[in-house]
Amino acid sequence: MQRGVKETGRRSLKNIMVEKVDPDTQLMLRFQAGDEKSFEQLVERNKQKVLNLVYRFLGAWQDSEDIAQEVFIKVYRARKTYKPIAKFITWLYIICKTTCYQELRKRKLKIVSLSDDKALADGPVGRQITDKSSPSPLGSVLQDERTIAVKEAIDSLPDSQKMALILRKYEHLSYLEISEVMECTEKAVKSLLYRAKQGLKERLKDFLKK
Repeated sequence: MQRGVKETGRRSLKNIMVEKVDPDTQLMLRFQAGDEKSFEQLVERNKQKVLNLVYRFLGAWQDSEDIAQEVFIKVYRARKTYKPIAKFITWLYIICKTTCYQELRKRKLKIVSLSDDKALADGPVGRQITDKSSPSPLGSVLQDERTIAVKEAIDSLPDSQKMALILRKYEHLSYLEISEVMECTEKAVKSLLYRAKQGLKERLKDFLKK
């Protein structure tokens, strides 16, 4: 009984801390209370993060915009059941992850490769990760080959490993934050990342020998 009370107390304290510290959580709570403008601010503050995650996971920029919109529609519809147990972005990433997995099941086909050069060049994510320096023509070719090889290797990973790797490498989440998004333990996250890295080494071993 006492243990249950202590656990409830910890969760309540965590909720209070999240509400006070996280501005997105505060916006979501205001939206939950009926302030529609707070939702617009949430979308504006987080749309690029959602687009980046969806694009890196699914690979097609045009589809990513539609799926990102679907993610925020789900946020809108879930406002009444939202609880500030963790940071808003964690909850948002969970919705994003679930939506990406659902999209893959719908396709029942091999997902579009992350080596889509045109999408990389034209999309906002591409502009973020493009090297702004001006390498030599040979350097450009080698860099392009390396980028394509790495992206294809990531694209071939199992879904859970790929998602964990993207959250860690590109979204810079901690092990704890990834565990909350993936809804598993930190130990399981470390295992996913280890297997992902081993898988990448295996898939890239021939390329790395060049």
